Amino acid sequence: MPIFATDKEKACILAEEYGHYRTTSGNILNQKNVSNIKQEKRARNWGYEKLVSLEKLIEAYKAGVQNCYDLADFLDVTEDFLQNALKHYQEKYGLYVKQEDYIIYFSPLGILREL
Repeated sequence: MPIFATDKEKACILAEEYGHYRTTSGNILNQKNVSNIKQEKRARNWGYEKLVSLEKLIEAYKAGVQNCYDLADFLDVTEDFLQNALKHYQEKYGLYVKQEDYIIYFSPLGILREL
């Protein structure tokens, strides 16, 4: 981690590292091993779901957030982390997911309230 990391960068790194604590076991430094690659991805995904939860996306929508720059700021994450989180959700759910009374589209990002 660079010495000049921002608080947002630190939070994103910490979320992934805590994801390792919660989801992985053993030494996974050898990223040529498929099992280790899967554990790395699981830890990252855990971090994405903690910092960029579906509930927080809906909160941002309710607060009037309208673009990815403002969304990253609202969630206190980097734009890169946000984009990777949205890719994760698209891999997990497809193009959209229903959450509460909302439909969350991942690419392009959009949230609609169902009537």
